[in-house]
Amino acid sequence: MAGTHKSGKTTSLGQAGGGDRNPSLRILRSCMDRFNTIRNSNDRTSLLFCSTMGPAVWMSIWSSFTVGPGYMNDLKEPNTMLRSPITTLDGYRGLLPRAWTRDETCDEAYVDAQNDFQAAKARAFVLPIVQEAPVRTILDVGCGMGGMAVALETEGYESYGIDLPGLTRRWSSAGRSADRFYLVDPDAFELPFLDGSIDFAFTFGAIEHVGTTDGHAHRRPDWHAVRRQWLREIFRVLSPGGRMLIGGPNRAFPIDVAHGPDSQATSWERWLARRLGATVHRTWGENFLWAYPDVHRYLEGLPYAMEARSIGGFLDFSRVPAFARTAARAYVNRMPRALLSTGFNPWVMALVTRRADM
Repeated sequence: MAGTHKSGKTTSLGQAGGGDRNPSLRILRSCMDRFNTIRNSNDRTSLLFCSTMGPAVWMSIWSSFTVGPGYMNDLKEPNTMLRSPITTLDGYRGLLPRAWTRDETCDEAYVDAQNDFQAAKARAFVLPIVQEAPVRTILDVGCGMGGMAVALETEGYESYGIDLPGLTRRWSSAGRSADRFYLVDPDAFELPFLDGSIDFAFTFGAIEHVGTTDGHAHRRPDWHAVRRQWLREIFRVLSPGGRMLIGGPNRAFPIDVAHGPDSQATSWERWLARRLGATVHRTWGENFLWAYPDVHRYLEGLPYAMEARSIGGFLDFSRVPAFARTAARAYVNRMPRALLSTGFNPWVMALVTRRADM
């Protein structure tokens, strides 16, 4: 008996249960053999028992497949995906190598604002990309309140979110499941998942804050090394053929409306930011933003392929002056594919695939 998951993968009882290694399957086969023996005999008492009690017996056996511990419908249960040792904070788990205090958290006002449109963004932008290939497990890195992860879960996927320990109380008050939401230390950045356990991972507006001392624009001396470890750790948990989508403002584009100037910005860059309400920065040299060449720098030596994706439909340009929003949307929506990975694009949207042939 076979069934088809939303991802397009077909599973069967034999595949799901591991053949004769599944105790429930052995019991089922034994009962079938015994029933056939009785049916071919002349024992009326046994035949009467089979006709009256048989349905209850079959239902009991079937339950062991569908709701019992022997049933594995091709989904990876959380307890089989986790590394150890796992630490717990407010009921949520993660690999936290040091003690955390409640002061070490994210901007709560920002989290609330992001949560308002996360679900819609997940369905309109992320879901179509997810559906391009068979996907079962999804991870949102830097999930905030988890609106995207929850939205994708309702679409039939096994969806997880991970973020800073300071969010635990907000997750709890919002009813976020401890089996779906996990914690991470942004410095050590060790994901609690096993190698190859995630089919699709995504992270938006997070990488530019990794490797900073203040979570914003002040870079650590080893900021490239920290980001390299961060991106490679996400890559580690991808299954063969799995993909990760990484988005963030493009350092090669001269205007950034989402952040203030880099801590090492020049005086004229700071002056322009005050006058314009947006950051105008040099496109040469370095600042805390990232660019497409960084993908290759951080993943060097790993079996991957990368393509630039359009940001059309992703950015709403709410921080752009009202008179310029229509033009900004038209600009990114109509951008030729050849320009997506260049400095003409205000955002990096890199889709990285873990090659299965290496």
